[in-house]
Amino acid sequence: MSTEEGGPTEVCTADVDVKEKEFVLSFEDITVHVPSKSTGCLSCCSNKNSPLRHYGQEYFGMSVEQRDAFYTLDRVSGYVKSGETLLVLGKSGSGKSTLLKSICSRLNQTDELYGSVSLNGVPIGKSNQSWRRMCSYVSADDGTHSPVLTVGETFTFAAQCTSDGHSTEKEIADTVDFFLSALGLSHVKDTVVGDENLRGVSGGQKRRVTVGEMLIDPNSRVYCLDNITDGLASTDSFSLIQQISAACKKYRMAAVITLLQPSDEIVQLFDKLLVLSSKKNMSYVFICQMSSLFSILSSSTFLGQGQTAYFGPVDRGILQSVFLEEGVDAEKGDSGGIADLVMSQTTSSMEDSAISRFKTSPTNLNLTKELDAIKANAVSLNDRESVLKEFLPAEKYSTSRLYQLRIIASRRRKLIFRNSMTYARSVIAIVFGVIVGSLFAALQQDTIGALGRSGYIFLSSFLVLMLSSAVTIPDGFRQRITLFKHRDSEFYSGRMAYVVQVVMDLPLSILEATLIATISYWWVGMTPGADHFFFFLGTLIGLECVGQAFARFLCAVSRTQVSANVASSLCILLFATVGGFMPAYSTITWVLRWLSWVTPVTYAFEGMMINQFDGTTFFGLVIVDKNGTSTFGNVDGTKYLSSQSLPRSQWGTNTQIKIFDCLMLFVFAMVLDVIAMKYQESSRDWYFNKIRRSRATVAHSTEG
Repeated sequence: MSTEEGGPTEVCTADVDVKEKEFVLSFEDITVHVPSKSTGCLSCCSNKNSPLRHYGQEYFGMSVEQRDAFYTLDRVSGYVKSGETLLVLGKSGSGKSTLLKSICSRLNQTDELYGSVSLNGVPIGKSNQSWRRMCSYVSADDGTHSPVLTVGETFTFAAQCTSDGHSTEKEIADTVDFFLSALGLSHVKDTVVGDENLRGVSGGQKRRVTVGEMLIDPNSRVYCLDNITDGLASTDSFSLIQQISAACKKYRMAAVITLLQPSDEIVQLFDKLLVLSSKKNMSYVFICQMSSLFSILSSSTFLGQGQTAYFGPVDRGILQSVFLEEGVDAEKGDSGGIADLVMSQTTSSMEDSAISRFKTSPTNLNLTKELDAIKANAVSLNDRESVLKEFLPAEKYSTSRLYQLRIIASRRRKLIFRNSMTYARSVIAIVFGVIVGSLFAALQQDTIGALGRSGYIFLSSFLVLMLSSAVTIPDGFRQRITLFKHRDSEFYSGRMAYVVQVVMDLPLSILEATLIATISYWWVGMTPGADHFFFFLGTLIGLECVGQAFARFLCAVSRTQVSANVASSLCILLFATVGGFMPAYSTITWVLRWLSWVTPVTYAFEGMMINQFDGTTFFGLVIVDKNGTSTFGNVDGTKYLSSQSLPRSQWGTNTQIKIFDCLMLFVFAMVLDVIAMKYQESSRDWYFNKIRRSRATVAHSTEG
């Protein structure tokens, strides 16, 4: 890991013998088609002033905008060898990010990819899952970190996830310190990353954290880096690219990097240059209406088409022959930097001319010959799998499932204890315990007291379910972004992360339920006895588990936090409505009565009612004969339960029913968690489809 004297610090920690295997990564005729999107039955929402359109976007993350199909990349070809770096330039909307995602198998699932990506001439397909580990991807988004973790902890977790699972703490620490030093982040090692709500490192430093977190993987041989110098000072940008270039040359890796307006000093650090055109077919429709008011409705169609305008060496003379019009003086037409030269095509005709000149140039002929030679030198079909095994990691993940559980649990513990809501939940539980206890503290052992305690049971069930769900949803969405990034890089199994979340959240559920029950149960004067109290406590813990599992389920199937919050509120109110307190089960209309069987509040209320009143007596009005004669005396609690028409009162003994009700709460929680674990990947697709394509390449064909 030593640095060359007088040279930059290489950004790499892998063993040299592993990195010395030569390879060539080629991509040929890469074409990406983005399918059309129609509003269908939501066509009434296409008007930009429609309230339904805004509600759909804000609360449900739905896009009700129509979009015509378009090609964001069109027959783009190129290659990069081990030890080389490839710079991709192009205007906004030319498909630079889409090209990187196509190369490293991180393209949106809705997009259609044509062409081939090959390693030493052997095509790489979706079945080669470990290609994601060999080809690291750094997005242009810095908002995917856990803000409460320090820079050092962020790097340490990435190093642990990408290690072999047997590295010592000292080896992990040495790797982290090396990368921190190489990226100029050693002085902020103990500073939290931060976000818009928590002050942390600067924007440029966060950009380097984003880069370093992905570069730290020793299994990576190819780096696809998207706008990695965005937010950095010019000197820092040059230093970072210089470090990556030196590391690629020494350790025989390759990097494909997109940049925005790099200086000539930075461009000269690259071995090859790929320029994408950004011409678009545009049509406008104007509808003008003359009346007392003048209004204009416009719609436009943009069909993105990123084509290869140049691929070859970083040679200014060759670039001038392609991008300067014939007869234009080189000194006058090329007075700026290289980036200015290749992106100076301001009209569609000028872009067409540049593309035409490149297609007939010797440089393009050399590209064709190189790609043909790569395919010709590829091994036979029978040997392809063995060749890929020499480069691709043998397993999908670097570490075992047990090791993943350990490091994810350690990280989760830090997130829990550094989250202010963890302590706020305890305070909230105490406050609600005091409030609820004081509300029902004056109840007597009579009929009014029985009704009041029934209300206490119902209110406790409702509050615990509501609070546990309400505090879990924000944390779930906050961690979801980081989870998707880690899963996209095959850091760990999503199932392992989910299991850790469930297990690590359980102590908080127990603590919260214990505080509410301990404060209010005895204060209200519920049935004494340890067995009654612990059943009450166990039921509240079950409701806590259901609330958190329900919140995790909503995080998995909802596109936005707002929609999850709305769905949570509506469902919990519905649970309360058919919970069996008001109205009683027998008085609920048959159309809605079935909801009582799929509502956790019903099971909790029934179980705690039996726990409270079975075998007890209280003073009240007693009917002594069939004529309705009544007098005051001791009321049998079991008969009082019968008058409540509980849903499962005829199933068995009261003891059997209340145990069944308590167990059903945990069954509810497990079922919700299993479903949420399965659909977590679906929300990952929704999330990336929503944010990962640049707005410049998304077209709206209807705006009203």
